[in-house]
Amino acid sequence: MSQRIAKLTLLLAAVAGVCACEPRSNLDAPREFFSKHKIGSSPDWAIIKWGDPTDHVATVHGFADDHKSCQIFADALNVDACNETGGENCLNPFSCDALNY
Repeated sequence: MSQRIAKLTLLLAAVAGVCACEPRSNLDAPREFFSKHKIGSSPDWAIIKWGDPTDHVATVHGFADDHKSCQIFADALNVDACNETGGENCLNPFSCDALNY
C-alpha cells in the first residue's frame, strides 16, 4: 500500500512539474486568434473578470449581436457570483471586452 502511495506521489509530482513549466503559455491564444479573425457578422467579445483582459473567462461569438449576448452572459455570471456570497458585497466581477471590430 505504501509503495502505491509513493508511486502516485511521484506521478503527481511529475505531472505538476510538467504543468509548471509554462503555466501561462496559451492564455493569450484566444485573444490573439480573435484579434485577427471575426466570427460572424458582429464583433466578438470576451467575458473578463475584474476588468482584467488577461483574466479571459469565455469568448462570445456567433450570435446576431455578440455584445448583447455577452452582456446577458456576464449579467448571469454576476447574479451567480452575488448569490454565492448570500447577496453581500455584490461587486459584479464579470464584464465584456471587445476582441475585434
